[in-house]
Amino acid sequence: MNKKKSGSIIKKLIFVVGAAGVLVVLMWLVFVFADRWLNKQPKVSDSDISQTDASEQSVEVKLNTESVDVGKGLKVQLTATGGQNIVFHSSDEGIATVDENGLVEGASVGQCTVTAKNEYGSSVDCTVNVKKVCYLTIDDGPTDNTENLLALLKEYDVRVTFFVVNSQYLNLTKNMQDQGCVVGLHTNSHVFKMCYASYYSYFYGIDTLSKKVEKHTGKRCELLRFPGGTNNTRCDPLWMRRNLNGALDLGYRVFDWTATAGDTSKKASAAFSFSNVKKTVTDDEEIVLMHDRALNLAALKKIIPYLRDKGYIFETLDNYPEHSFYFQPIYSRDHKDIPSRSVEVTHKTFSIYAGNEILLVARMNPVESTDYVRWESSDPSIASVNSVGHVNALKKGKVDIIAITSSGKRGVCHMTVK
Repeated sequence: MNKKKSGSIIKKLIFVVGAAGVLVVLMWLVFVFADRWLNKQPKVSDSDISQTDASEQSVEVKLNTESVDVGKGLKVQLTATGGQNIVFHSSDEGIATVDENGLVEGASVGQCTVTAKNEYGSSVDCTVNVKKVCYLTIDDGPTDNTENLLALLKEYDVRVTFFVVNSQYLNLTKNMQDQGCVVGLHTNSHVFKMCYASYYSYFYGIDTLSKKVEKHTGKRCELLRFPGGTNNTRCDPLWMRRNLNGALDLGYRVFDWTATAGDTSKKASAAFSFSNVKKTVTDDEEIVLMHDRALNLAALKKIIPYLRDKGYIFETLDNYPEHSFYFQPIYSRDHKDIPSRSVEVTHKTFSIYAGNEILLVARMNPVESTDYVRWESSDPSIASVNSVGHVNALKKGKVDIIAITSSGKRGVCHMTVK
């Protein structure tokens, strides 16, 4: 081997040894710094681990209340905290049931216990008192008496359902709503010959009243009470059945009453109202009819404490058991529905200028048909039509306004908007 080759090999060996030395030094530095960092971290002892396990095992479940009142047929929400898997249980489902989310529903008057239990075995109880329910309803307002009535209801912490008529005091419907009361519709005119002159006269009036109330409350009314009730003697039962079917089709929840203060009687007085309520309010659930009259201010000062002493709580009809309503049975002469054979619209053709309005009427054959009518527009951008045949002409064009009976018969008005 010559000197050049041996010198090259020596240089390579020196390079390799030097590189290995540097790598060893770097690894030693990494080890030193890692050891120092680890020594700075808090050490977890066996006792610390056992304490952590114990704290997890001691998570307590809590409820938002120790006791709650709920009306028969009504619901109330319980809220539980403390744990991820909380299970609810009722001690007596005949009195109250509870779902997996803590929603309690009163089944019958009485008392039971709802228990919430978490995955750690912690549990907590809530006493549930299922009470009788009184739905106080006030008809024929608002009047010059309404503000005093609202003040009294606020004093006793009671919310009622008002079935209103068209009056100069409709602005008070906003006060009713702001106080937690509920506003329903009664009639645009309480003159029976006017409001029940035809199917259209009643619902045209209701549509007018509904719009006025909504301007004050910002909310569409969903509750309806017919003047005199659904089984009144002022309207032919056949027409009344048509009115009822139409109201339900329009999405209203219709309510009559189960008890009354008798405050429209010639004998009416505060004492008379109180006496009638004591006589007629007997069941677990009662809908009480009263009117917006000054004499009822004194009556309610006795009625409210009396019913509370009898185990009633007060609710509004929007909380009446979901999708339910209450009205008296309506009987026609033959106790059967009478379907329509045909229907015609008052105008088969009609021309109208954009910006104008017209009320169309559907005439059914036979006239005693119990069918109700709904309306459609073939092009609502040209002319719209509401639930009672009131047409708004919007822009130039041709459009069909169609009346459809509940038996499927159709009548058409071919309309030209200029």
